Amino acid sequence: MKRILSYAALILIFFLVQNNIFAASSLIATVPNLLLILVFSFGFIRGSLEGMLIGFFCGLLNDVFFGDIIGFSALMYSVLGYGMGLLGNLYYTDFVNMPLILCLFSMLAYHIGTYLFAFLIPGYRGFGAYLTSVAIPELLYTGLMTLLLYPLLRKVEALIEKWEIRRSKDYA
Repeated sequence: MKRILSYAALILIFFLVQNNIFAASSLIATVPNLLLILVFSFGFIRGSLEGMLIGFFCGLLNDVFFGDIIGFSALMYSVLGYGMGLLGNLYYTDFVNMPLILCLFSMLAYHIGTYLFAFLIPGYRGFGAYLTSVAIPELLYTGLMTLLLYPLLRKVEALIEKWEIRRSKDYA
């Protein structure tokens, strides 16, 4: 139960920081995708199921507040969380090099999927403009935030794990 409440609190905090604090900042024209960092991190650390579930709820929250179609971001984030969970089983999750590369890959996959379904199908053909004005700046900013947030999220996961172990010992 503490894990579920911790995940809900993290999703809410990351959503609010991304869409209020970073969106209100006039330093850089783009906003880092903190929700994607959360999805990718917990998918990579905890596995496919948790990555997919956190991705679904992050995407659903994003869709409810900002999406034209409910479920598009939820689907994209779920697929990315599931995929990162599969890769987390193959690679060592303590170092920040692999998570940074996978986060950048996740962002690129997210932007390609967004472009395909939100812009290309309706008839918008300016992929170069989309890439240079939206995708690459967000990719770089999110990569920088990954360097800062991934170690913090590993510590949060260790703390949640410690709570669960202590709780199981209390009932044993």
